[in-house]
Amino acid sequence: MIESQTTPFEFYPISVPTQDSLRTVNFYLLSIKNQLLLFDAGWTGDAYWQALKQTLKESHFELEDITGIVLSHHHIDHCGLVNQIVEKHEIPVYAHKKAFPRLQREETFLRTRIQFFEALYRKFDCWDRGEAQVDYLKRSLEKNRHLAVKANLSPVEEAPLDGLNALHFPGHAPDQIGLWEQTNGILFGGDVLIQHISSNALVEPNENGERLPTLHQSVESLKAIASLPVQLIHSGHGSVIHDPQALVKKRLSRIDQKGDKIISLIEKGASTGREIALSYYGSTYDQQFSLVMSEIIGQLDYLEIKGKIDKTIKDGIYHYSPVNKI
Repeated sequence: MIESQTTPFEFYPISVPTQDSLRTVNFYLLSIKNQLLLFDAGWTGDAYWQALKQTLKESHFELEDITGIVLSHHHIDHCGLVNQIVEKHEIPVYAHKKAFPRLQREETFLRTRIQFFEALYRKFDCWDRGEAQVDYLKRSLEKNRHLAVKANLSPVEEAPLDGLNALHFPGHAPDQIGLWEQTNGILFGGDVLIQHISSNALVEPNENGERLPTLHQSVESLKAIASLPVQLIHSGHGSVIHDPQALVKKRLSRIDQKGDKIISLIEKGASTGREIALSYYGSTYDQQFSLVMSEIIGQLDYLEIKGKIDKTIKDGIYHYSPVNKI
């Protein structure tokens, strides 16, 4: 148990080690007045279920004491136990409204999303590799139907968050929120900021199938954190962040460094998204295609927003050039 200094608020971290770069998957029991909320719900699998049960037991709670689940965003490593919990104990599940079609795996939305990526990868000159990724998304549509959250979802604004505020931090996901406890300067941040790795700004469409400026959104979310008197951030992965302001500054600086390198590659003749990605990442382009293209597309959109590069369209493909300096 970790107790706040001046408010009737206690929280119980649940952390499950992983074998990948995430290091851990973290979720939290929050005891607020007469509520016991679960913030995020780990991944699917017995390790996460046992970790939840063990923390409940050590904290002198039972599963039936949980009064609601609040999700930071829709990614599977944050909502994996929701169905297992609500099947045994029917409680409300709260999330940002933008999460609803993603959590419920609404077929119309997911098919629109696939069409979005099909057109996107062509515009960025990723023909064969893009088609392979789209085929993977089509297979996943069928394969992952069982992962749909079956609980009735409610907007996070309706969650009983006495003493906490839900803040919207888009970028990594369109629906990402964090929970802010101002009295003690504590933020439960999901994946908006992670101590040991950068949180990817994953390219996504909005509800109308239009591309979101995800890296620009991530930058604005980081700046929003920097504007808060935040002392500690409890993240969705890794360790507690004890100096959030310094880490935000580091992440923003790294984004600018990557942008400068991309401008340099464009100046040397890389013109399309695929050419820039291959020049920057080499063989990683094939190995981690969707992550690489999210990074490159996000950077190109962000550099264009800042007026540092120009874009033209030739035969349906985006071509980038440096802004002429007078």
